[in-house]
Amino acid sequence: MKNQIIGIVPFSFAANDRFQAARDHQGEAQLLRALFDETRIAFRFRMLELLNAHSLKAQGDRNFSMIYLVSERMPPEHRRRLDEIVSDVPGVRIIALPQMPLADAVRRAFEQVIDPNAEHVSLFRLDDDDALAVDFIGSLRRRARRLITAGLIQKPTVLSATRGVYWKNDGKGRSQLIDICDRVPLSMGYTIVSPRGDIGHHYLKGHRDAAMFYPCFMDPSRIMYVRSVHGDNDGGISNLNRGRVLEAGRAREVMRRRFDLDADLLLAPEGALEGKTFSQRAS
Repeated sequence: MKNQIIGIVPFSFAANDRFQAARDHQGEAQLLRALFDETRIAFRFRMLELLNAHSLKAQGDRNFSMIYLVSERMPPEHRRRLDEIVSDVPGVRIIALPQMPLADAVRRAFEQVIDPNAEHVSLFRLDDDDALAVDFIGSLRRRARRLITAGLIQKPTVLSATRGVYWKNDGKGRSQLIDICDRVPLSMGYTIVSPRGDIGHHYLKGHRDAAMFYPCFMDPSRIMYVRSVHGDNDGGISNLNRGRVLEAGRAREVMRRRFDLDADLLLAPEGALEGKTFSQRAS
């Protein structure tokens, strides 16, 4: 029984839908100028390096593939920087595509990596400024195997870890790490497990509405993700007041054990992360 695990990170991909930037900027040229604005892209690279790529390099189970989806018009210097940051991510593939709807681009990218001999595929997504726990891949593999063995993956099925840490960076030196559990499937590590002949793809349905379209298995038992909250978020934030702020000692222990991260770098951000107040939205 082969279950192939593949993740995808859209990194400043110039989709013509879904993202706020695509709604705010008319035409691909204007959108690309916004996406690759020097201040914005410096911040996105720092978040990618600190959270996203770091958490994927730290996975205990390294038998997975990871796609970084980029615009075919990404400036060469930024492509080189991306190559440097993600070079040690297991099974990494950087796939450059022209502008198109995000769901179409994600489908095309996955199709380039899916093994035709796989019996099942587990496709997960992650934003470039978020992180996954160091045992995410291993946990996903075990959970998917149990469901497949039990005969519960007859069609695309969602797996979602609903407990994690929100890193609230307000750009004014008041960063917090907040332990939160949500009530619906979340985007961080959102996974669709499918039989090879009936693959469910991402971004066709909103992840918060997944239970309207797919069987869903949600796990609130362990902290499995970090979501960053800052001025350049594309999605909304609705549940910060339901969480519990981690005091410094507990934050250090959780971030080190679950993510191999130094909590002090997040609680006292510096450089490109300090004073982060800009937005990609059109003024």
